Amino acid sequence: MTANDPSRSSYRGVPPGTRLNGIYEIEAVIGAGGMGEVYKCREIQTGSPVAVKMLLPDMVDNEAALALFRREAAALHNLPHDAIVRYFLFTVEPVLQRPYLAMEFVNGRSLSNMLDEGPLTFEALVKLMQRVASGLEAAHEHGIIHRDVSPDNIIVPLDDVRRAKIIDFGIARSTQMGDKTIIGSGFAGKDNYASPEQVGLYGNEITAKSDVYSFGLVLFHALTGQKLDMGGSQFQLVEKRRRVPDLGAVDMRIRPLLERMLQPDPALRATMAEVAKWTPTGSAQPPAAPLYGFDPLAKSQAGTSAPQERAPSTTRGSRRIWLGACVAGLLLLLGGGGYTFYRFVWKAPGLEALPPPPKLAGTSTPPSEPAPPPPARQEPAKLPSQPTVTPSPSPDGQGRAERIRKYVTQYSGGDCFFILPVAVSQTAAVIEGYGASTAPFDTFDKAFRKEQGFEASVGVRQVNQAQCPAVKFLSQVGSDQARAPRINLSATELKAGETLNGTVENFANRVVELLMVSDRGEVRSLSYLLKPGVDSLSFALPMERTTGPQLLLAVAAPQVLDSLRQPRPTAADTFFLQATSEAQRGNVAITAAGRYVMLTN
Repeated sequence: MTANDPSRSSYRGVPPGTRLNGIYEIEAVIGAGGMGEVYKCREIQTGSPVAVKMLLPDMVDNEAALALFRREAAALHNLPHDAIVRYFLFTVEPVLQRPYLAMEFVNGRSLSNMLDEGPLTFEALVKLMQRVASGLEAAHEHGIIHRDVSPDNIIVPLDDVRRAKIIDFGIARSTQMGDKTIIGSGFAGKDNYASPEQVGLYGNEITAKSDVYSFGLVLFHALTGQKLDMGGSQFQLVEKRRRVPDLGAVDMRIRPLLERMLQPDPALRATMAEVAKWTPTGSAQPPAAPLYGFDPLAKSQAGTSAPQERAPSTTRGSRRIWLGACVAGLLLLLGGGGYTFYRFVWKAPGLEALPPPPKLAGTSTPPSEPAPPPPARQEPAKLPSQPTVTPSPSPDGQGRAERIRKYVTQYSGGDCFFILPVAVSQTAAVIEGYGASTAPFDTFDKAFRKEQGFEASVGVRQVNQAQCPAVKFLSQVGSDQARAPRINLSATELKAGETLNGTVENFANRVVELLMVSDRGEVRSLSYLLKPGVDSLSFALPMERTTGPQLLLAVAAPQVLDSLRQPRPTAADTFFLQATSEAQRGNVAITAAGRYVMLTN
């Protein structure tokens, strides 16, 4: 929402001219969300512009919302830095009886909005990096971790990256005070820019190094104009963070630094101080891919957007169940032009990282047979197989974790219900599920808590009723993760008509069938698209020009099953009934894995 958004004409908030504590006067609303509103105000005595975050009336008695406001004010009140938005006052307006935060008004637009026009030049990127890193370094020196570093939370006044401002410390955590987040204590922010420890790896221990990782992803986006796809289901969030992402498109001058920033193990990452002090060395080298874009350092016109409130999501189920791998929560953000979620995941004491997956063909990980790397490509550092920060499990820890895993895989929640344990320890569990309704997952959540003594984090991928036969099929043959094929996708959300690229792994010498279950419940065989590679099968799938959830299934069997290769689209109930019947008649053991893809306009 921008200052000129016509939709605001129907907005009903605190009217212009209203005075707050006799200090500020409201001029216009510039954003609204699920937790509150953001106004442009002027200081009555000086006329200076001020941004004010104000809680909605029905949130005034919400202790969690109030705590988030207090935290934002307390964390940054004594943190003066030119790259961090300044906070002036936290108080309650006596007439309206509504708490509010007053802060510096930043007349600019978000880095995210700027990158929609193209990538930054290398020189602009370096200046932006030094500017933002110095601000985050100052926060880290005061024991404050941002935990939601993203292009949406960097505002650029006058399109001059040398004046960039970091906003939205509302979910920041003070390590000095030793407090916990208001809901849970682990992850809050946008999952595409989350660090490995924010999604369950390396003991869930969030430190200043978490901001370093997120900022590395921001820099990749700013330099290439394309963000790395690090989102998806809970399983995919974890898997994509087990190795350094492919940095082949990054300018060689800065690639070694990004490789250090994007190390999965926090202990191997650079510090924010090192990032802030980094300067290019050596002769300039051409980038690995063309970097066309604009140079914000050469611009002089002012931006048109003021700090804005980003739109909220809606919460379903319990606070530990999120729909589509995301809990929608308490939202009140300043930023530019994007939709943002807060996702809260509990601190998982003792949550162990799963063993590294098999190496992918075509990635930056060295192949099994030694081969010298290309001269123009620097290989990332080899990662240890075990995280150094993971607490040692108790002697019975592995046995208890295995019992929890067995409980999850054997739990029955109905015909349209399928769950898989993504990561399990003796005291924590991350679980992914598919279903047409969140109700059975609420029931499972309560049963799990009663049986195991703690709450699991359950991610629900909601399907259409017509796709339920595929979910039932997965519940029958997809629980054996060790033998099930593994699907890796280039993206989990695409626009209709775009191409989905992916690979299938972990099938050994078995026959693999690739299936697509549309939102209408029709099953198509896509096995003809599979192309053999090194320990994997690859595919490029043009998506239909429709919208809604699509299920991609990989089925592995020791022999060809004719029922899995039907030449025409078939109704899901008929298709999977025929497949299971043929497997039972021939005493053929089959396993399957599913992935969820959302098509949008």
